[in-house]
Amino acid sequence: MSAVSSQDGTVIDYDLYGDGPAIIFIGGATQHRAIDKNTGQVAQRLAAEGFTAIDYDRRGRGRSGDTAPWALEREVGDLASLIKAAGGAATLYSSSSGATVALAAADAGIGVTALALYEPPLFAGVDLAEHLATLRSLLAAGKNDEAMRYNLKAVIGMPSDAVDGMAHAPGWAELVAVAPTLVYDLAAVHEINIDPDWAGRWHSITVPTIVYSGDQTFPGMPEAADAVAAAIPNATRRTLPGQGHGPTPDAIVPVLLEFLR
Repeated sequence: MSAVSSQDGTVIDYDLYGDGPAIIFIGGATQHRAIDKNTGQVAQRLAAEGFTAIDYDRRGRGRSGDTAPWALEREVGDLASLIKAAGGAATLYSSSSGATVALAAADAGIGVTALALYEPPLFAGVDLAEHLATLRSLLAAGKNDEAMRYNLKAVIGMPSDAVDGMAHAPGWAELVAVAPTLVYDLAAVHEINIDPDWAGRWHSITVPTIVYSGDQTFPGMPEAADAVAAAIPNATRRTLPGQGHGPTPDAIVPVLLEFLR
């Protein structure tokens, strides 16, 4: 494990594997190394294929620090420090709402050479202000468990019995611990969704880009992937058979290698 100091002084902790062209993995909401083993496996498999792979905890999660107030620009600063540590250039692979960070970083001129986005949950015109207000109220009252349940049920749309099952499974405590960061991702997604120039937002991003989705995912995700790919110059689309909102290492590694090479 290694760490860098971000532009605002926040410590960002990461695992680095391999030696070669760099790829950095950006988790979605709540995703971090303590509960997400698949990303580490993907990173190690890419390292074995001749790449430098960085799996990091986003700010406020796991071993990384945090600095208030949160801003998307600060997360871009985190990536700038990681890219510098990786040699000054990197492909970014994002999961779900991690795309908000990846897209902002690609637009910031910090050494992003390519983008691979898995199911960015970005829907033009969808207003999340009410969900944000509810989450902020719950978190301000210290109701992290309730906030996580609300996010899973009301924001993501998971059935109540599935959420209850998660709450009794290993890893629930780690999820609840990062509940305060739910508003980071939701705020970033909300800002994009309500942008009146949603379709033109990423016209300046010209690096090679691929947008993935699974064919067994949540309703609307493939259409969101279509729209994001259409809005980014040089972007292509690919659907992974049998995959949901989080692809298995066996499914994502071959297609990532094809894109990276």
